[in-house]
Amino acid sequence: MANLLVFVDPVAAPEVRQQELIAKALSEIGSKCEFVEQRIEKSISWQTELSAPKAEQDDVAKETILVLYANDVVSMVHAYLQHKHGGACDELTLTEWIQSVQTAAPTQNLTVIVVGLTKYFSAQKRSIKHKHREAVTGQPATKARKKKGHVEDELQVTQDEVEEAFVEAQLFTGCILQPVDSDEELATQIKMFTKAVAEKTGKKERLNNVFSFLDEGTAGLKVSKDGEGLKKVWKHQLMQFKNLGPEMAEAICNVYPSPYLLRQVVF
Repeated sequence: MANLLVFVDPVAAPEVRQQELIAKALSEIGSKCEFVEQRIEKSISWQTELSAPKAEQDDVAKETILVLYANDVVSMVHAYLQHKHGGACDELTLTEWIQSVQTAAPTQNLTVIVVGLTKYFSAQKRSIKHKHREAVTGQPATKARKKKGHVEDELQVTQDEVEEAFVEAQLFTGCILQPVDSDEELATQIKMFTKAVAEKTGKKERLNNVFSFLDEGTAGLKVSKDGEGLKKVWKHQLMQFKNLGPEMAEAICNVYPSPYLLRQVVF
């Protein structure tokens, strides 16, 4: 596995603790990182050794991670809902934001890591409980509790709405969206992705096989006369697309249970 130099945009990891966690995680696999402003804001990119073959350098340079935090995603999901219901909104949706990056960097393979949604929804639940308690007792929450919740003045979206926006973004951009709960998980994801990028050249032939799902024991699915099993067939049809894994396929199936329903949205 080649040792890579990892470039992290400071906006992707604005806190010193985050940078320390990322640097430590990468050092465990022999990679170094630099926190420098990138051409694509909020991005992470890689560079291999200059002595490496040009094909390997090009492969590594094509990979880019984009890091979004919960407040950014909530704003984008809110914009998506506004557009969906015919409302006017000046903010970009998640799909539009990714597409804008793809337009600016058409040769890049983009992966989006979303940080902190679990924490956002936990704070949202606490806020709802506090409001319910206020309604029952007639007493307002203390300042400390209000500060801890910190959701009252923020945009509100549900988990289902976020999942719907994620599915739309993945369908229309082809990007993988990977949620992580904490800074530690972010550092771990960057380390794992760096290992994958370093090993990419050796695995290129396998990754380019669009029928690799057949090697995973997914062939030979049975469908009964009453239609049982059709969802599994649909899921594995989706998995034929490059870089579309089981989790993304399952999410698409949950929102669009048949090819016909998906076709109505896309076309």
